[in-house]
Amino acid sequence: MCDSIRALIARAWKDEAIDLPPGRQHLDETLTIRVSGTVEKQADQWVAPTASLPLIPIIALFWQKCGVTRDHALRMLREALTEAMAAGKDKDERIKSYIQDCEAAVQAVKDELIAKLPKVKRSGRVITKDLQIQILPVHEKQEALVPAA
Repeated sequence: MCDSIRALIARAWKDEAIDLPPGRQHLDETLTIRVSGTVEKQADQWVAPTASLPLIPIIALFWQKCGVTRDHALRMLREALTEAMAAGKDKDERIKSYIQDCEAAVQAVKDELIAKLPKVKRSGRVITKDLQIQILPVHEKQEALVPAA
């Protein structure tokens, strides 16, 4: 159970900012942590393996199979990056049309390629919406809690 509580605490505070100055910090704190509320663990699911697809090797092999050489691909990519940065938020109709084409291509890849890959098991979601975690001060005279023998 301790591992589960530790994981729930980490999940609850994963996006908290840490206000520490640069350098090594030495800590020696005794805390009492109160965890209350409900946690829901949903069932595992079988999903398309989108997170495990190696993007860079896929792109490299795609370029090779299309007959595009590295120098040509990098030159074209550099031009596209430069043009997109220059356009910024002011996208003209031509660029908007290309974006729509890319969105359609991405959807086709999802529907016709990724959806047909063998499914992988994904651990069920853990919902901690009602979970409350409090750090309660430990007074200096109080000793840390130890399990009874």
